[in-house]
Amino acid sequence: MNVSAPTGITEATGGVVLCQDAHALSERRARAMIGRVCRDYLDENILIPIELLHHSGHAKLLNGAENLCAALVQKAAVAQAQATNSPVRDKVKKLYAITTAAITQVETFEKRLPSTPLTHRLLAQLIASDPLYGTRIAYSALAHHLEFSKNWTEKADRCLALFDTGIDQGAIGILDEALAEILQAKSSVPELLGKFRDARLRIIQLMAILDKRYAIDDAAYDTEFAQRLHAVVAKHSMPALRDAVIQLLRRLLISSVPLLSEEPAEEFPATREVYALLTKDRDFALELGAADLFEKRMVRLVTAEKLNKLVPGYYSAPKLMTALKLFEEVIGDGPKEILLKYIAYLYEHRDLEKEFVDPAYTTEEKVEIANELRKLTISTGLSDHRREQFLGILDPLIQRLSKGDQRRSTRNQCGPEDHVVLEGARIPLKNWSAIGLLFGPISGTFLEGELLKLTVKIKNPKLQITFDAEGDVVRYTDEGFVAMKYRCLDTQAAKKVALYFDPLAGAKA
Repeated sequence: MNVSAPTGITEATGGVVLCQDAHALSERRARAMIGRVCRDYLDENILIPIELLHHSGHAKLLNGAENLCAALVQKAAVAQAQATNSPVRDKVKKLYAITTAAITQVETFEKRLPSTPLTHRLLAQLIASDPLYGTRIAYSALAHHLEFSKNWTEKADRCLALFDTGIDQGAIGILDEALAEILQAKSSVPELLGKFRDARLRIIQLMAILDKRYAIDDAAYDTEFAQRLHAVVAKHSMPALRDAVIQLLRRLLISSVPLLSEEPAEEFPATREVYALLTKDRDFALELGAADLFEKRMVRLVTAEKLNKLVPGYYSAPKLMTALKLFEEVIGDGPKEILLKYIAYLYEHRDLEKEFVDPAYTTEEKVEIANELRKLTISTGLSDHRREQFLGILDPLIQRLSKGDQRRSTRNQCGPEDHVVLEGARIPLKNWSAIGLLFGPISGTFLEGELLKLTVKIKNPKLQITFDAEGDVVRYTDEGFVAMKYRCLDTQAAKKVALYFDPLAGAKA
C-alpha cells in the first residue's frame, strides 16, 4: 500500500532507499530497509518497523541506547553511501536529522489519537482525517494497539481481530502491511507456523496461506494462525502480505537448505514436486522467478559427483531408465547436459551387453526390459540425432537378446522333486539356470540385494544333485516367489551344474 501523496524517496541499487524527509520513512520500501538494518533489535524486542517508526516511546528507547543507535545509523549510512558513491558522514548527518523530525511528528500524531479501543472503523476514520498524514496517524494508532504484545502470536492475533464485516479497504491496507512485517521477522515464522521440519513443508504452509489449492500436506494449516490468516486472505486483497510470502519463498529457495533430504535420490523428486506446486499459477511463477530459482537448485543437485546416488544400481538397463526419467524431469540446460552425457556413456559402454540386465532374468524378461527402455528412449525429449544414435545401439542389442544364447540363457522348468531348503523349510523350485533360481511360494519379507544361503536339490533323468548355494535376492513377487542370483559353494557341484547347462563347455576346455 502506498502512503498518500508522493514523498521524497528514491531507490538505489540492492534495495537501498534514500529518504529526503521524515514522511518518506513510512513508505513500505523505507520500512523494508529499516527492517533489514534493525532486524536483530526488532526481533529481540518483538517489534515491527511500523511500531518503531510510529510509536514515540519505542523510537526514544532506541535513541536512548546511544551506542546501539549510532551503530544502526552507521550501518544504514554505509549502505546508502556505497550505493550512491557519496561520503558516509553526510548520510549519517541526514539520517539523524530525518529520524529526529520523525519522532517529533509522531508525538504530534499521538496527541490526536482517541482514547477509545482501536477498531477497523476507527482506523478508516483516522486515515480519512488528514489528506497527507492520515495513514501515518492510523499507523500510530495501530502501534499503540500492538504495544506490550508478549510474543508474535499475540501481536498477530491483535491484527487479525480487527478484521470484521464491513471493513474499509484503507483499514485492510494498514493491517496488511502490519501482518506482512510480522511474517518478515526471523523469529515469527517458527512461532506462528510451527517449528521447521523441512523446507518443502514450510513452502506449502506459506503458499496455503495465499491459496487453499496449495495445501497438499495435512500440516499446511496445523496452527491457528495459518487457518485464521488464510480465512482473511481468502476474503480480502492483501498485496503486502503476498509480497512478504514471496520474499520468504525466495529466501528458502535461494538457500542451500534441502527441500526434503540430503540424499539426492530423495531430494530430486521433492524438488520436482515443489516446482510443480509453485508453477500451478503461471503469473505467480513468473513473479516468483521459479524457473531461475529451481534451475539453480538443480545445478547443485545434479552433478557428476552425485550421479551414482541419483542413478543407483549396477546394471545398465535400470540405470538408463532412471537417467532418462530424470532427463525428462530436470530443470535447466546445465543439469540436462550432465544427464545426457551420462546416458550417452551408458549406451556407448563397451560392456553394455554384458552389464545390460541382471543375468538372473530369463531371456524373455530381458527382451521385455529392453523394449520398455526403447519406448522410454523414444518418448523422452531427446533430440532426433541423440534418439537415433541411442536406438542404433539398442535395436541390435534387442535382436541379439531375442535370438538368445541358449547355452547361457536356458532356464529349466523344474519337476515335482526339485526344491530348495531355506532355514529348514522345503520350498518348490519353479525354474533354474546356471546362475539363477526362482522358488516359491513362500511367506515373509525378502529385500532386493538380501543375501540368502540355502540348499538346492535337483532330481531329474539327466541330473541328480544336492548342493549348498548362496546369493542375492533379485526380486520378490506379490505371489510369493523369490528370484535370486546364486553360486554353488562346492566347486565340484558348480562344475556339474555348468556342464548340465552347457554340455560343450567340457569339449572347449
